Amino acid sequence: MNTDNATRTSRTRLLKSTGGLLAALGAMALLGISSASAEEVLKEIKPNRIDSELVMTINVKLGPPEDMGKGADGHRINYPIIGGTFVGKGMKGTVVPGGADMSVERNDGVTMIEALYRLKTDDGQIIIIHNAGIWRLNESGLAKQAKGLKLEDMKESDFYCRTVPSFKTQPGKYAWLSDYIFLGSIDGDGMEEVDIGVYRINGV
Repeated sequence: MNTDNATRTSRTRLLKSTGGLLAALGAMALLGISSASAEEVLKEIKPNRIDSELVMTINVKLGPPEDMGKGADGHRINYPIIGGTFVGKGMKGTVVPGGADMSVERNDGVTMIEALYRLKTDDGQIIIIHNAGIWRLNESGLAKQAKGLKLEDMKESDFYCRTVPSFKTQPGKYAWLSDYIFLGSIDGDGMEEVDIGVYRINGV
């Protein structure tokens, strides 16, 4: 190969490599990706975009569980709701007997919560609550389970449990419950009673 051919070959290789680099950099720019790590790129669009406010607590009394066995969607257990009380912003009252948490434990061990029941305020208003969510062991719970520890011997810090309550109300002063997104927490032994916290998601 003479000098001119060698020079042309080197230039061609350089152009190809430079073109590939420029194309990659262009694609990264279009995707908004820089040399910074993902943690540096991921940030709130607006600071303090979301906050929460406790607006209701519910003590739910449970009856004997109804084990329906394992079906196509997992192991289903119903937890009848037989009563209870609640306190909220500008309201209080009782849990109407007759609802249930119709939970399903999936094959991966995650339980899908599906509770539907009614609240009755002291001034006679009926509020329907549909409380759906997830219950599962977290990393510490899974580690304890692997060592043979039973669920009843674990702490609440060994579980992840969050729900998304939604409400249907009669027209009037409690209708605001239908106008927000809520996040729920569940505490208690889960056999005879549970305590539910309802947090309104606010923000700007």
